[in-house]
Amino acid sequence: MEFSEVRELIRVRYELRRLVAEGRIDEARPLLDRMLFLAARDAAELAAVMPEVNRWESSIGA
Repeated sequence: MEFSEVRELIRVRYELRRLVAEGRIDEARPLLDRMLFLAARDAAELAAVMPEVNRWESSIGA
C-alpha cells in the first residue's frame, strides 16, 4: 500500500469508530466498503483488515 492509502485507511477507521459511537450507523456502513476497497490491492493488508471488517459488520448489522 502507498502511504496515502495507509493514511486514508487510518482516517476511515477513526471515522467509523466516531460514527458508530454517535449512533450514525447508516453513515458508517459505506466506510466498511471503503476499507475493503483500500485493502484489496494488497493481499496482506486485506487479510489483516478482514477480521476488523467482520467485527464491524456484526456489531452494526451490515
